[in-house]
Amino acid sequence: MASTATTIRTPRLARLLAPRPIAGRWRNAARLAIGGFYLAMATYNVTVILPNAAASYTDIAHNLAWPGFDWLMLHLVVPAAVPFTVLLIAFEVGVAALVLSKGQRVRLGLLAAVAFQVGLAPLMSWYELGNVPLVALALLLLGRDYNRSLWDMVRR
Repeated sequence: MASTATTIRTPRLARLLAPRPIAGRWRNAARLAIGGFYLAMATYNVTVILPNAAASYTDIAHNLAWPGFDWLMLHLVVPAAVPFTVLLIAFEVGVAALVLSKGQRVRLGLLAAVAFQVGLAPLMSWYELGNVPLVALALLLLGRDYNRSLWDMVRR
Protein backbone atom coordinates (compact mmCIF):
# COMPACT_ATOMS: atom_id res chain seq x y z
CA MET A 1 0.00 0.00 0.00
CA ALA A 2 1.36 3.42 -0.95
CA SER A 3 1.96 6.03 1.69
CA THR A 4 0.17 9.32 1.36
CA ALA A 5 2.65 11.19 3.51
CA THR A 6 4.38 13.99 1.71
CA THR A 7 7.92 14.95 2.35
CA ILE A 8 8.59 18.56 3.07
CA ARG A 9 11.26 19.81 0.73
CA THR A 10 13.22 22.92 1.46
CA PRO A 11 12.66 25.49 -1.30
CA ARG A 12 15.66 25.91 -3.57
CA LEU A 13 16.34 29.49 -2.53
CA ALA A 14 16.31 28.49 1.13
CA ARG A 15 18.78 25.68 0.39
CA LEU A 16 20.98 28.15 -1.43
CA LEU A 17 21.04 30.42 1.62
CA ALA A 18 21.40 27.58 4.15
CA PRO A 19 24.47 27.66 6.44
CA ARG A 20 27.65 26.11 5.05
CA PRO A 21 31.13 25.45 6.45
CA ILE A 22 33.24 28.52 7.21
CA ALA A 23 35.73 29.50 4.50
CA GLY A 24 39.44 29.05 4.98
CA ARG A 25 42.35 31.25 3.92
CA TRP A 26 42.51 30.46 0.22
CA ARG A 27 38.77 30.99 -0.27
CA ASN A 28 38.99 34.32 1.55
CA ALA A 29 41.94 35.27 -0.65
CA ALA A 30 40.00 34.28 -3.77
CA ARG A 31 37.01 36.29 -2.54
CA LEU A 32 39.26 39.32 -2.07
CA ALA A 33 40.52 38.84 -5.63
CA ILE A 34 36.97 38.80 -7.02
CA GLY A 35 36.06 41.90 -5.02
CA GLY A 36 39.23 43.60 -6.23
CA PHE A 37 38.44 42.61 -9.81
CA TYR A 38 35.02 44.27 -9.58
CA LEU A 39 36.54 47.40 -8.08
CA ALA A 40 39.09 47.43 -10.92
CA MET A 41 36.27 47.05 -13.47
CA ALA A 42 34.42 49.97 -11.88
CA THR A 43 37.60 52.08 -11.97
CA TYR A 44 38.12 51.21 -15.64
CA ASN A 45 34.55 52.18 -16.45
CA VAL A 46 34.93 55.50 -14.61
CA THR A 47 38.23 56.42 -16.26
CA VAL A 48 37.93 54.92 -19.76
CA ILE A 49 34.30 54.21 -20.67
CA LEU A 50 32.43 57.07 -18.97
CA PRO A 51 34.24 59.99 -20.70
CA ASN A 52 33.36 58.59 -24.16
CA ALA A 53 30.43 56.36 -23.27
CA ALA A 54 28.45 56.60 -26.52
CA ALA A 55 31.51 56.01 -28.70
CA SER A 56 32.66 53.12 -26.50
CA TYR A 57 29.31 51.31 -26.70
CA THR A 58 29.04 51.98 -30.43
CA ASP A 59 32.45 50.38 -30.92
CA ILE A 60 31.40 47.39 -28.80
CA ALA A 61 28.18 47.05 -30.83
CA HIS A 62 30.10 46.94 -34.11
CA ASN A 63 32.32 44.11 -32.83
CA LEU A 64 29.65 41.78 -31.43
CA ALA A 65 29.55 38.21 -32.68
CA TRP A 66 25.97 37.39 -31.64
CA PRO A 67 23.31 38.59 -34.09
CA GLY A 68 20.73 41.00 -32.73
CA PHE A 69 22.76 42.22 -29.79
CA ASP A 70 24.32 44.94 -31.91
CA TRP A 71 20.84 46.37 -32.48
CA LEU A 72 20.13 46.30 -28.74
CA MET A 73 23.37 48.10 -27.99
CA LEU A 74 22.89 50.73 -30.70
CA HIS A 75 19.23 51.44 -29.97
CA LEU A 76 18.93 50.94 -26.22
CA VAL A 77 22.34 51.46 -24.63
CA VAL A 78 24.02 54.08 -26.84
CA PRO A 79 21.21 56.68 -26.49
CA ALA A 80 21.48 56.40 -22.68
CA ALA A 81 25.20 55.67 -22.56
CA VAL A 82 26.18 57.92 -19.64
CA PRO A 83 23.33 56.93 -17.26
CA PHE A 84 23.84 53.29 -18.24
CA THR A 85 27.55 53.53 -17.43
CA VAL A 86 26.86 55.22 -14.10
CA LEU A 87 24.44 52.40 -13.21
CA LEU A 88 27.03 49.84 -14.34
CA ILE A 89 29.66 51.43 -12.11
CA ALA A 90 27.26 51.48 -9.16
CA PHE A 91 26.43 47.81 -9.77
CA GLU A 92 30.10 46.83 -9.89
CA VAL A 93 30.92 48.74 -6.70
CA GLY A 94 27.86 47.15 -5.06
CA VAL A 95 28.94 43.65 -6.06
CA ALA A 96 32.45 44.34 -4.73
CA ALA A 97 31.03 45.65 -1.45
CA LEU A 98 28.83 42.56 -1.06
CA VAL A 99 31.64 40.13 -1.92
CA LEU A 100 34.00 41.87 0.52
CA SER A 101 31.44 41.92 3.35
CA LYS A 102 30.44 38.92 5.48
CA GLY A 103 27.52 36.57 5.99
CA GLN A 104 24.85 35.97 3.40
CA ARG A 105 25.70 39.24 1.67
CA VAL A 106 28.82 37.55 0.30
CA ARG A 107 26.73 34.82 -1.27
CA LEU A 108 24.38 37.42 -2.76
CA GLY A 109 27.36 39.28 -4.21
CA LEU A 110 28.83 36.08 -5.68
CA LEU A 111 25.48 35.18 -7.26
CA ALA A 112 25.24 38.67 -8.74
CA ALA A 113 28.80 38.33 -10.07
CA VAL A 114 28.02 34.99 -11.72
CA ALA A 115 24.80 36.31 -13.28
CA PHE A 116 26.60 39.43 -14.53
CA GLN A 117 29.51 37.50 -16.07
CA VAL A 118 27.17 35.04 -17.78
CA GLY A 119 25.05 37.96 -19.00
CA LEU A 120 28.12 39.54 -20.58
CA ALA A 121 28.66 36.53 -22.84
CA PRO A 122 26.72 37.88 -25.85
CA LEU A 123 28.42 41.26 -25.55
CA MET A 124 32.03 40.17 -25.38
CA SER A 125 32.35 37.39 -28.02
CA TRP A 126 35.66 35.49 -27.67
CA TYR A 127 36.84 37.86 -24.91
CA GLU A 128 34.18 36.34 -22.63
CA LEU A 129 36.27 33.16 -22.39
CA GLY A 130 38.48 35.02 -19.93
CA ASN A 131 35.50 35.27 -17.58
CA VAL A 132 34.94 31.50 -17.45
CA PRO A 133 37.56 30.98 -14.70
CA LEU A 134 36.05 33.88 -12.73
CA VAL A 135 32.58 32.31 -12.93
CA ALA A 136 33.98 28.91 -11.93
CA LEU A 137 35.79 30.45 -8.97
CA ALA A 138 32.69 32.35 -7.83
CA LEU A 139 30.61 29.17 -8.06
CA LEU A 140 33.24 27.34 -6.01
CA LEU A 141 33.22 30.09 -3.39
CA LEU A 142 29.45 29.76 -3.00
CA GLY A 143 30.08 26.51 -1.14
CA ARG A 144 31.27 28.25 2.04
CA ASP A 145 30.14 30.90 4.50
CA TYR A 146 32.27 33.94 5.18
CA ASN A 147 32.27 35.18 8.76
CA ARG A 148 34.87 37.92 8.25
CA SER A 149 34.67 41.00 6.07
CA LEU A 150 37.60 42.74 4.44
CA TRP A 151 37.50 45.26 7.29
CA ASP A 152 37.69 42.41 9.85
CA MET A 153 40.68 40.88 8.04
CA VAL A 154 42.53 44.22 7.86
CA ARG A 155 41.97 44.97 11.56
CA ARG A 156 43.33 41.60 12.61
